[in-house]
Amino acid sequence: MRHKPVLVILLIFLSAIIHDASGLFAAGPDELIIAKPFGPSVKFPDPAKGNNGWYTNEAGVTETLFVLDHDMNPKPWLAESFINVGPLVWEIRLRKGILFHDNTPLNASAVKQSIDRICDEKSEVFNKRIQQLLDLKTIRVKDDYTLVFETGKPNAAFIYDLTSPGTGIIVPDDNKERICGTGPFVLEKVILKKEMVVRRFDEYWGRNPGLERVYIKTVANPMTRMLAFEAGQVDIVTNFSENDAERVASTKGMGIIHKPTNRLCFFFVRVADGPLADPRVRQALNFAINRQEIVDAVLAGVGGEVGASIFPGVLPWNNPGLQPYPYDPAGASRLLAEAGAKDTDGDGILEIHGRPLVLNVWTYETRASLKLTIELLQVQLGKVGIATKLKVTRKGTPINQAMRKGEVHLNLQMWNVAPQGDPDYFISNIFTQNGGSNYMGYHNPDLDALVSKGKTTFDHEERKKIYDRIQKIIYDESPVIVLFHKSTVSAVYDYVENYRIHPAERYILSPELRRKQMPVR
Repeated sequence: MRHKPVLVILLIFLSAIIHDASGLFAAGPDELIIAKPFGPSVKFPDPAKGNNGWYTNEAGVTETLFVLDHDMNPKPWLAESFINVGPLVWEIRLRKGILFHDNTPLNASAVKQSIDRICDEKSEVFNKRIQQLLDLKTIRVKDDYTLVFETGKPNAAFIYDLTSPGTGIIVPDDNKERICGTGPFVLEKVILKKEMVVRRFDEYWGRNPGLERVYIKTVANPMTRMLAFEAGQVDIVTNFSENDAERVASTKGMGIIHKPTNRLCFFFVRVADGPLADPRVRQALNFAINRQEIVDAVLAGVGGEVGASIFPGVLPWNNPGLQPYPYDPAGASRLLAEAGAKDTDGDGILEIHGRPLVLNVWTYETRASLKLTIELLQVQLGKVGIATKLKVTRKGTPINQAMRKGEVHLNLQMWNVAPQGDPDYFISNIFTQNGGSNYMGYHNPDLDALVSKGKTTFDHEERKKIYDRIQKIIYDESPVIVLFHKSTVSAVYDYVENYRIHPAERYILSPELRRKQMPVR
């Protein structure tokens, strides 16, 4: 009886969580409900703004000229074909017979207007990131279904860049009142921070969509999402604690789907100053980290695998010659000793250059696995005499600014390393001297030269050799420390058919997705 108050409190807590998920109702016979942690930031989610392109793209509302297939290779989509006329010029031929959701035809003029408004600095929806990605100088309409794109500089990744969800093609001048794309689903409404509702587009140019309507719920709390799923209020749920997977998989009528993605869990390493400026100390960290223990404990055997390269095996640009650093605490101790680290006062913490070897380790709060990872890392590094001070804060600016100042030694992140499928984005942004996210203070002139060469090498095999060399340099010098490559894990009911996880975390609502029958609940 003495446990009754605790039970009552727990029931009240769970009731409050489920109440927080209000509005999650069972779907109809040709409908599905999907719960995710993120959703559109505005009522009319123009793909040009912020991350809205990702939401409209994965919901099947907007489409791009090219897409990434499940092997992470680009293929024509709204485009029919392309010709690389020269280092700066690309001719793209469009498919015929495609309609926007307002039944106006897709043609070269409409595509030009849709992309121009994103890349024109005078436009209300000018997107600096997309313009820097595409580096467009001009777009010319050659005929009704052919466009000629000219870039400012040679860009071997141009076709990959046109898979970016931010380049989703919509009806010109339509973005202020509604979003009319060309996808299998029409956007019906957006309720900010709650849901996005889409319905079947019967005039879709591809396969007839198998669902009449889909409700995509924004539910920030992972526990709330899973409770709603297990209560039968949601048909598919994504981004929850991997430790829930075993329970769901063993429940009749439910299943777990997981697949490797481009998402990398890694540490930014402050190499410009402090104790990690010494490459021997960085290598010691590599040997002191038991990556397999982290994967087993944090990801429950389904959420990812130990990594070596910054690029996962699912990406064609991965260097297969790199192997994960072995767990070797004795080797770590030898390297630390070579670097001059000693425990002179016998307190179990090494000193280096007369100061205790204490590392400030930060991460952010929106992914539960990150906090668990640094807590386990603290124990592992402590075994070789390295102390750590942990901090979990908001994503983005606080960590980045602190690291630029040298106040953070290890910054744990989880990034999609190839959102467009090409290797240049992540490498240029992180590892070049002037990279926008080079918080480590890292500089290697040889790497910078290889990056410049990779951008302007149009032969695929030669590009692959260049990026293999770049990955080897990063592996050896450790300006970042790779922990694991993340898999996306989803829970689904067994009446959901043809649900697939894309390695780039895109294209959730495909025409093939359907509901077999109403479940007995």
